[in-house]
Amino acid sequence: MKKILFLLIAFLAITTTIYASFPVTEDLTDQSNPIEIENEKDASNEPDWTLFIVCFFVGSLGIHRFMMGDITNGILMLLTFGGCGIWTIIDLVNIATGKMRR
Repeated sequence: MKKILFLLIAFLAITTTIYASFPVTEDLTDQSNPIEIENEKDASNEPDWTLFIVCFFVGSLGIHRFMMGDITNGILMLLTFGGCGIWTIIDLVNIATGKMRR
């Protein structure tokens, strides 16, 4: 049991480090007015209702993360049952507010 717990903690530490050190690919130097561009992005923040329904019913299995294409976090949610439900609730709120989309 200790080996499994150690491997799970090591896996989580490695994936968090890899996930947090992604390169920035968006070039922000040629934007004339970033406030207008940000407001245009906020105008299209409608919730994805299919994703919301899937997250509501089987969110603890991470199916909605697989639907979004986020395989790593989907596997982590599957192994931890949605972070004991906490991660599922956070995702449900983010989907309802339009911050998470496919």
